[in-house]
Amino acid sequence: MTVRGACLPIATALLLMASTVNLQGSAVTADQAAPFLGTWVFSMTEPPELNGSSQTVRVWNSNGAISASVEVEEFPAHTATGVFKDGDMLVLAVRRDARPPMLENGAPLWAVIALTHDGNTMKLAQMLERSRTIKRGIGKRQGN
Repeated sequence: MTVRGACLPIATALLLMASTVNLQGSAVTADQAAPFLGTWVFSMTEPPELNGSSQTVRVWNSNGAISASVEVEEFPAHTATGVFKDGDMLVLAVRRDARPPMLENGAPLWAVIALTHDGNTMKLAQMLERSRTIKRGIGKRQGN
């Protein structure tokens, strides 16, 4: 099985976990999250219809608790309801009950976003609840 082929089962498992586990709080320490902290603007590369669109991910330390948000184009930012560390990935979950809710065609949905730090850039892989498509992008940290 290729690495790309292995991503779908992993993403599906993460999505199932995000829908069933109470994702309040964060087990990620400030030291573990250090490479991910900041504001990252991602240029989406896959699928082709998203090529050139952008997403902004913010990861911050709030008195020792790691928090994050994701913003798609000009839409409001969605605060992550869960922040996890798995190996070299930071995994963000957004549940249906997030405020504001993440919507697709007017219906609330959940999402899982995997971030992988890669030198001066970060890679993003995102999967939405009713989608079989993994959306991908490459981001750069903004400012300091």
